[in-house]
Amino acid sequence: MSTASRLLAWGRLARLSLAPSALADVAAGLLLGGGGAWPASKGAALALGASACVYHGGMVLNDWADRGEDARSRPDRPLPSGKVAPTAALAVGATLIVGAVALAWSVGPRAAAWMAGLALLVLAYDFLGRGRWVGPALLGACRATNLGFGWLVARELGAEEASVESSWGWAFLALYFVYVASVSAVARLEDAGSDDEVGQTPRVALAVAALSLLAVAWLSPSSGVRVAPLLSLSLSLLGAFALLREAARRKSWTRSDAGRATGLGLRRLLVFSALVALASAPSLRDARSVLESPSGLAAALILCGFPLSAALRRVFPPT
Repeated sequence: MSTASRLLAWGRLARLSLAPSALADVAAGLLLGGGGAWPASKGAALALGASACVYHGGMVLNDWADRGEDARSRPDRPLPSGKVAPTAALAVGATLIVGAVALAWSVGPRAAAWMAGLALLVLAYDFLGRGRWVGPALLGACRATNLGFGWLVARELGAEEASVESSWGWAFLALYFVYVASVSAVARLEDAGSDDEVGQTPRVALAVAALSLLAVAWLSPSSGVRVAPLLSLSLSLLGAFALLREAARRKSWTRSDAGRATGLGLRRLLVFSALVALASAPSLRDARSVLESPSGLAAALILCGFPLSAALRRVFPPT
């Protein structure tokens, strides 16, 4: 096998197409913890690196744990097809998980403890996340904890005074948990035994995901100052509209329909992170202040992840 083919197989194993959304979570969390200011310390870069390690390490280990089932249902995947050796996947996945905690330790002990908790959630999802609801709940907890990791790191770096109040931060994490768990519940139905098993779950899950996306646009810090309200509301409406339309357009659902709906939900992870980034700075009162602020710039960069993710999905499928 050529070097290019081997690299493509590893990229597919690690789900590189989802890298922009994983990094966007931490970037939004850093801004949330810094009150709209990007941390000046190198700790921000370490946090991004740690997040990438735990996320892609978890993806590799997930395929390693599922290699037996994949051999029966998805034999073209990197492990059952023989493009990547199982022992190599196990070693790389474990190394990335340990590396994530090590990078977090470079930021501080609290960051390392949080990352260790995230790593345990990732491993629980990889090895115990079976079932129709346990898996989505664990995945939602993983992504919400990843967002919270950035929030914690910013506070660890001395941004406590600038950060929004803890109650608002936890509210963002709770909404992200709901969103990701809902989309994951739809994704699980791609592997249902028959179309009859799909039922109406996608309709309900997509509606819940859309509502959580709309809700995040209405959250603001305790100062009560709206965060570029028209921009946030417009962005959330655009993100939620396609989900609601997809939920309403079908009377019956198939496994293929669930797959398409999952793609819609995954692509809007970036919208959620961009909304959190915008909500991190309560002083954003107009369009000019948004464009000149770290929060506005970060939100724009996060949304630029759309074309990047689309290009990566053509080579590295996200599911």
